[in-house]
Amino acid sequence: MMRALLFCLLFAVPPIQAAETLPEPLTLEAALERAAYPDHFAVQLAEAEREKREAEADAVAAERGVTLDLEGRWRKVGLSDNSPLTDDDDSLAGLYLRKPLYDFGRSAAADALAAHKLRLAELQKRWRLQQRELEIVELYYQVLDADNEYLRHNEELAIGFIRYDRMRENRELGLASDIDVEEKLAAYETIRQNRYRSENRQRLTRQMLAEALGVPDSPPDELVVPDIDTERPVPEVDRLLEKALSNSLRVAIGQQKVEIARQAIRAAEKADAPSLDAELEVAKHFRDNSPRDDWRASIYFDVPLYRGRSGDARLRQARAEHRRALAELQRTRSQLRLDVLKLWQDLRQSRLRLQGALAAQEYRDLYLDRSRADYELEFKSDLGDAMVQFSDARWKVWRARFDFDLAWRKLEQLVGQPLETLAGDAGTQPPGDANG
Repeated sequence: MMRALLFCLLFAVPPIQAAETLPEPLTLEAALERAAYPDHFAVQLAEAEREKREAEADAVAAERGVTLDLEGRWRKVGLSDNSPLTDDDDSLAGLYLRKPLYDFGRSAAADALAAHKLRLAELQKRWRLQQRELEIVELYYQVLDADNEYLRHNEELAIGFIRYDRMRENRELGLASDIDVEEKLAAYETIRQNRYRSENRQRLTRQMLAEALGVPDSPPDELVVPDIDTERPVPEVDRLLEKALSNSLRVAIGQQKVEIARQAIRAAEKADAPSLDAELEVAKHFRDNSPRDDWRASIYFDVPLYRGRSGDARLRQARAEHRRALAELQRTRSQLRLDVLKLWQDLRQSRLRLQGALAAQEYRDLYLDRSRADYELEFKSDLGDAMVQFSDARWKVWRARFDFDLAWRKLEQLVGQPLETLAGDAGTQPPGDANG
């Protein structure tokens, strides 16, 4: 008996699923695959809004369908002495079939309005998924940036401690004063704070990326630095503006809102339209000697004659909303033009920054080699400074690469197509604008 009970409990309790983990090391491509992860709250919110609009459209369409109702009553009546009726059972059971026939455009306007709202929800979901992709890319690069910053501060910490410890030894030998030691200690404490802050940033950025990827319990440990092509030709800004104004989801969403407002005006104009309905009634009367009909077929019409100022108020409200949607669309286009220009400039500026950072890295690499040689020959050397400066130059190179790629991806989403497809419109790159 006990074995049977344990067997039942074992299979009645659902197995505990292992927490989902990210691949190690994590690549940017693997991270982007989770942009549409269905269990993430951002995706669920977008899908819930789309499903809501879809249900509203179905509800509007259902209002024109056939309805079938069963209605009844149980009633006993007290018969007077002069009543010709002898049955006191006045109960009734009836079946009613109803169908709207024509409403002079009111249902068509409601259908169109619901359909455009559903289309808007679909566009907004696509836009939110695009924003999630950009968010993931940005967070991914923030993790790599935090790692590079930590390495730089860690090297500074080691050098700072060596200098502080050496100054203490010099004080014991009478070669340095207390103030010299305190100066090195203060510098070391500042470096230590920077290193602790960069260590905290490492953990925070990893957790932020894990939250965006939908695996908050499994922040990534190691990330692969993506291969970023900074020599890709950048199309001319006028061509980018033209494509963005015609393909951008932001413009499409604004246009859809204008169309919704236009359909709302039409729905307000048709709100008080006449209606024509049909009804078929089949009834069973339990009073046998009562002259009642067994079935009826009816046509009902409703012509609104007066509704006060409510109809005019709805129409004015709809027209005001339409004007607001038009103004919002103009503002979206204006902001889009500025965003495209700014991102185009960011691409060129990042490329120039990268060129300068590469030159500085090459110089710091050579300087570090010379400092190592001087150190090995026991000459006076600033090897520690050289190592830190080289790490700083390397960090700036990666920052320029990350900024270039992020601006490239943002511009692609605004344009609505890969920028490589517009490479023929790139024109001639200015001198020194390419990555060497």
